[in-house]
Amino acid sequence: MSNMKYLLLLAVVACTETVPTAPVSIPITRTRDSVVAPFRHPAFHRDTTWNENNSGMTLVYESQAFAKSWSHQIVTDTLEAVRKGWKAQRFEVRPGDCFGTDCTRSPVYERNEFAQAYNENLEGDEYWYGWSFYVPLNTEPTSWMFLGQFQQHYNYDSIWMFMKRAGEPFCAVLDWNTNKHWQCNGMKGTYPLIPDHEFMGKWHDVVVHAKWTQQNNGFTRIYINGVLMVDYSGYTRTVGNSDVYFKYGIYRHGSASTSVVYFDEIRRGRTQNEVDIRLLEK
Repeated sequence: MSNMKYLLLLAVVACTETVPTAPVSIPITRTRDSVVAPFRHPAFHRDTTWNENNSGMTLVYESQAFAKSWSHQIVTDTLEAVRKGWKAQRFEVRPGDCFGTDCTRSPVYERNEFAQAYNENLEGDEYWYGWSFYVPLNTEPTSWMFLGQFQQHYNYDSIWMFMKRAGEPFCAVLDWNTNKHWQCNGMKGTYPLIPDHEFMGKWHDVVVHAKWTQQNNGFTRIYINGVLMVDYSGYTRTVGNSDVYFKYGIYRHGSASTSVVYFDEIRRGRTQNEVDIRLLEK
């Protein structure tokens, strides 16, 4: 290369401005695990003054002896779902999470539940119950899943089952032993509560007012998100020597997927004002 050409090349390089390249923004997605954390409204604030320990009943973790590290957790951080206050309960069931005779069924039944203690709801007792639950949007549907029960000790028949089947409404089923019905169509003791398309991805508040009796003067009223959905009159116990007790958590058909459900504001009282989160938070 001649000296003249070399000098011209140096001049061009020297006069050329270096244009900085804009940095590439790579979004970072934070997830708790394989199940996406529920949406939390930006206006949410953790209310540490909220009474989180007033359930009004004795609760026992039935699955404690068989629980895994993921089965049940108390969650408080901002990536988790909290209905009110500063903490909630997170239940997770993975394939094979069964115990006892449920493991020998075909198909296997998998469960992870808390239960009320013995003899807290006896013949003629009248109580209000309240709880809230949240199923994350990307939870894979299972053939069926129960998210709560009012069961009877001694024979373990359920007087009310709260059932969700894939593609069907969330449903209350009366007297499961008599009306064992796997479709929620409003017939044979089934009461649709929440449409399928509205079930996941949001908190639902459940309130139950019941008088527990074998007589025909019993009743059960079930409110969903402040709306009366069931107004039943009649027997609410089927066994004379048995109490009724509340259960909540996950009880499901064996599945290849993982189920996660959050529960919060578990309460029992003599009045609606003691248990209804929509009244309590006003």
